Amino acid sequence: MMSKILEEGLVIMCTGMGVVFSFLIILIFSMLIMANIMKFLNKLFPEAVPEQSKSSKPKRLGKDEEEIAIAIALATRGI
Repeated sequence: MMSKILEEGLVIMCTGMGVVFSFLIILIFSMLIMANIMKFLNKLFPEAVPEQSKSSKPKRLGKDEEEIAIAIALATRGI
């Protein structure tokens, strides 16, 4: 009686582990296929890269940012 229960439990455990393993293998292969499809689609339809404007003038700091910069400078000098 006890060996029959253990045998059935072992069969159910192996079946469940086989199903999970099969699902994970299918998931890995589908992700690889999807990555290859996305690479191909990115070659066909590349994303437009926005150009960054290079301004010659440095950006002015606001009042709060100036106070923070002063506090950091004082803290690093040890005052």
